[in-house]
Amino acid sequence: VRYINDSKATNIDAAAKALGAFQNIRWICGGLMKEGGVDALQDIAKTSVKKAYVIGREAVEFARQIGVTAEVCTTMQTAVRAAARDAETGDTVLLAPAAASFDQYDNFELRGQ
Repeated sequence: VRYINDSKATNIDAAAKALGAFQNIRWICGGLMKEGGVDALQDIAKTSVKKAYVIGREAVEFARQIGVTAEVCTTMQTAVRAAARDAETGDTVLLAPAAASFDQYDNFELRGQ
């Protein structure tokens, strides 16, 4: 299992690039959604994401918009544990939030620690 920390992927374009770079993804995402939501990630997520683990204050709405199987984890610690629990050989656990961190962290660097 490979773990990738792309905590800086705080917008749709950056998250889409991260999702497009890997297959068999256990995607840790969420936080404060930016204007326009995250439904633009549905197509790329459907081709590469096995399951999403959604964090943050808007986790339920975020999970609804991404269009893949999702587990609402709320916190980063819970999301990492859940993704590690589910990960299989060949999977990539990817932190690419597609959202701002300010609901739980002062900045993206702290979210990625």
